[in-house]
Amino acid sequence: MDTSALVAALVADHQYHSLARPHLRADGRLPAIVLAETFSQLRRTFGQSAANSAALLRPWWADRKRILPTTAAATAAILRRAGELDLGGSIHDALVAQVCKEHDIPLVTLDGRQHRLALALGAGSTYLLA
Repeated sequence: MDTSALVAALVADHQYHSLARPHLRADGRLPAIVLAETFSQLRRTFGQSAANSAALLRPWWADRKRILPTTAAATAAILRRAGELDLGGSIHDALVAQVCKEHDIPLVTLDGRQHRLALALGAGSTYLLA
């Protein structure tokens, strides 16, 4: 699950909450970068306090096995393909997809560009707005 889908799954009044929430598994593992970006979005876009944002992410920080690290191998793989994929600001999206691929975790997203990038990297991906 990427940031777009996780935010929608966590925020009850998000326009895509009903699409994203069913994909948020009780035991789901997520890339660390997604958790950090989600915290930022909850604060900046949805006006949540730091305490409330952290509380929403508690299932992951309370069980660190559910946090998937961005490894040196994932970073190297993305940097190696950056030119081929014409990456710019989307390098974060590529890292999310690569971490999901490394851990055999399918990506769930509301972002069409993220979906296409994940597929180009060989990661499984579900585009919720298709």
